[in-house]
Amino acid sequence: MVISSMDENESGKNSIKDKIKRKIKEKIKQELLDEICEELALEEDELTEEISSILTKKSSHKPIIKLTKIPTAEIAEKKEVDIQEEEKINKEIYISVKAILKIASHALKYANSKILREKWVEVIGLLAGKIDRNNGVLHIEDAYPMGHGTAVYAEIKDYKNYARAFQDIRKQRLFICGWYHSHPSYGCFLSSEDMGTQTRYQKLWDKSVALVIDPYQIDGKSTGFEIYKADLRTRTWYPLVYGIKGSLDIKMLPEILKFMDPIIEGKAVYLEYDEE
Repeated sequence: MVISSMDENESGKNSIKDKIKRKIKEKIKQELLDEICEELALEEDELTEEISSILTKKSSHKPIIKLTKIPTAEIAEKKEVDIQEEEKINKEIYISVKAILKIASHALKYANSKILREKWVEVIGLLAGKIDRNNGVLHIEDAYPMGHGTAVYAEIKDYKNYARAFQDIRKQRLFICGWYHSHPSYGCFLSSEDMGTQTRYQKLWDKSVALVIDPYQIDGKSTGFEIYKADLRTRTWYPLVYGIKGSLDIKMLPEILKFMDPIIEGKAVYLEYDEE
């Protein structure tokens, strides 16, 4: 009986310790996330509201099939310029830090070092934005994770989720201005399948854009993504000149994403609609 009582006391102490550890862990998570938000000059609720609703649902992974490039419009090589010269270049489009983090987080959820490379898959989502009526520049304000890979490429499997996202986008007084998907470790381009998707978007709205991200190109010198439009007549694609809306040091982006990963313990900060 004495031993049993000692065991119960020890068990009780361990239970209290576990509770204290969990509370400390949650406090640290929140403090770290607050630091990230402050560093990026974001509104406090932009990240934390969705983070607080993270679920632990696991997703299945299917092997990915590598895609090949299709002919592209001729693009002049970019020359290195200093920051002042870069700012003089007219931007055709701007994208928010919030959208960048959501897209990169979604891409890494299904293609990271904890997953066998042959099981990496693409992800897909919607882009929401608005047009500056003074100069016609498109501003991508937000991104909506919608799905992940199939046998060939990522697609939105349940269009009821598309309708849900559409309503959420309207609540923000934004509109669907394009789509994004990932090419984990094999570069940014539009495949023939991607061109088919982009064609459908541009037929709905001729200024629709396609963002392609390769999270393994985020190396401190590159954001890891390009934003494209297509010439439907010649069936070629070309990149747009974009700028980042908000405070983001590209050199710090790899560290920010690495910093976010242990906080969320392998679970994406932002969820697809099927996971909510």
